[in-house]
Amino acid sequence: MSGALEGIYEPGVVDPGLPVANGTSSFWHSKGHPLSDHQSSWPSEPVDVVIIGSGISGMSIARTLAAEAPQLRAVLVEARALCSGATGRNGGHCKTMTFAMWEERKASFGIDEAIRITEWEDSHLGAMSAAILQDNIDCDLVLTDGIEAYYDEASFQRAMKALEDMRAHLPQIAGKHTVHTDKTFLRKTLKLSDKCVGAVAIPAASVWPYKWISSVMASLVEAGKINLQTNTPVHDIMDDDNKDYAIVKTSRGDIATRHVVHATNAWLGHLLPELRPYISPVRGNIVRFAPLNEKAEASVLGLDPNYSLWLRYGDKDYDYLIQRKAGDVVVGRANTGRKATADDSTTDISAMAHLRGFADEALASPRRGSSAYITHAWAGILAFSQDAVPFVGRLPFPGRKNQWVCGGYHATGMIKAFRASQLCARMVMGGQIDYEYPQSFLITKKRMHALRQSLDSGKMPVFYSSRM
Repeated sequence: MSGALEGIYEPGVVDPGLPVANGTSSFWHSKGHPLSDHQSSWPSEPVDVVIIGSGISGMSIARTLAAEAPQLRAVLVEARALCSGATGRNGGHCKTMTFAMWEERKASFGIDEAIRITEWEDSHLGAMSAAILQDNIDCDLVLTDGIEAYYDEASFQRAMKALEDMRAHLPQIAGKHTVHTDKTFLRKTLKLSDKCVGAVAIPAASVWPYKWISSVMASLVEAGKINLQTNTPVHDIMDDDNKDYAIVKTSRGDIATRHVVHATNAWLGHLLPELRPYISPVRGNIVRFAPLNEKAEASVLGLDPNYSLWLRYGDKDYDYLIQRKAGDVVVGRANTGRKATADDSTTDISAMAHLRGFADEALASPRRGSSAYITHAWAGILAFSQDAVPFVGRLPFPGRKNQWVCGGYHATGMIKAFRASQLCARMVMGGQIDYEYPQSFLITKKRMHALRQSLDSGKMPVFYSSRM
């Protein structure tokens, strides 16, 4: 977004370009899948759907089409190896930010839509867990208590006020939150330093995201339900409002298709310059700490493995952390001053310096010299949208008649992407939009007009209708 209205990264319209060839090495890719560089037989005839992107969005779209419209011929193209974008580079953490975003959502969308967004995000943990169990996928899914630990009193009090307001409007979701202020519990059970002023617990999960996506895609490929073309960047799309087919022009040839679904999240602005001012690619930084030893199954950070953590140092400054059964820990950094870039071939020095030293300040008893246990340090590219919600639906621009979009998750794809992509797939199939889905997610001419106005005024856009 040109204005960087939230102030969490540098302003400026950025063309993300194509994904770089030399991305940093994510821990999640340390066990590559046999189909990582798979290329099915090239489609010589027109197809029904081309999906661009093989992260959680592309997988969920392909999975939904295969289950609900198996007669459709679908091709998935990926610029790099399978699941090499943000999904394969995130922190493996699935937890809602309900009360932390509550007041902002009420102000931007009104109470009814804020409730709808909150309920919809809250449903993701159950929906994703059910899908993983249904597909019998071994991806290290672990249900945990997710802890929001606060180190700033003013931020904590604002969170308490928002949670209290949620109790009046969404008691069934607010009731899932447990507030902890007892110092003994914070120090002895959660293992947090004496700088922690309070914490909120909510159901959460950790997962090996690459294993999930690659396993589902492999089953679809092997069943003949998806044509997978990795290492096949898309350079252009030729679309004519008077024609029934678009032409997807790739590095390896052209594909004619009735529908194109853009599922590239932070890279959406490259092929869709109409969205470029409203979606910013922003680099995130993540590290992985090895366990104390191969048998100890103990964390060098001295934490209780029953919890995953968000360590909040301020309103827009925090780390997110998961602990794995083997004793290793994955920690990501989110803070103001992020870089607006789609280059994941390098990390940021300030973020990495912080991640190597945060434990001594934020935790109760980390092992001295814990940064020596860091085995992987990598970058992942997030997508921030101008109005803080994703774009889902048929593109409303001239010359885009056969194209759809699903992405722009505002850095929280793990609680938005799976079901948003199901919605997009069903829209491609001609289905109706259920009212339970947030109406603010839909990409319409009215929404784009409001975004343009917000860009010109420098103010956050306001949702203007319960049914756009």
